[in-house]
Amino acid sequence: MRIYGGHGHSGYTQKVRIALAEKGLLGRIPIVHLSPAERGGPEHRKRNPLALIPVLELDDGTFLPESSAIVEYLDALFPDPALIPSDPLRRARMHALDHYNDQALTPAVRRLWDALFEVRPAEPDRAAAIARAEADIGCVWAHLDSVLADGEYLVGDFSLADIAFMARLQVLPGLGFEVPATYARVRAWNGRLRQRSSWNATAYPPLPQRLAP
Repeated sequence: MRIYGGHGHSGYTQKVRIALAEKGLLGRIPIVHLSPAERGGPEHRKRNPLALIPVLELDDGTFLPESSAIVEYLDALFPDPALIPSDPLRRARMHALDHYNDQALTPAVRRLWDALFEVRPAEPDRAAAIARAEADIGCVWAHLDSVLADGEYLVGDFSLADIAFMARLQVLPGLGFEVPATYARVRAWNGRLRQRSSWNATAYPPLPQRLAP
């Protein structure tokens, strides 16, 4: 098996990388880093017609796209430690939170990144774009603060749900954004994530130089 993923700060590749680290599989399942040009080329479209990453290539030469599907498959093959809850309701809540990350936190982080580094054509008012992205990220923390209640992790034990957010939490300090003290449960949860060996094992490379405000 091998994984086709993105360079540097690809958040969905990072999600799979964290799962590999949790299971002691970093290095055992290689990650082939594709450039943006390679991801849009015909060879990668054979792996995933949407030209997205990551994609897991199986030993029989077939392909499995989508980070969450890859993690769930690897969890079934290498069940210790488990990243997918056996309890049906917790598993369903895990999937719901994973999707919430995709729809709420990931787009806000991307917009913050774009405004800070102008990777894509910037909005006319960069300061306003940054403020809107940070406000949207704050809404995510407010929701997760209620989800966590008195639990250590999002659905009880550490799971794919935590990994999904962890891939974004790792990069946010470099964007100048920390979890505010207002959200004490999220801050404590973030602290627990930072203490996991997978956090340091999958640290992002240095960020590019930020533009002046």
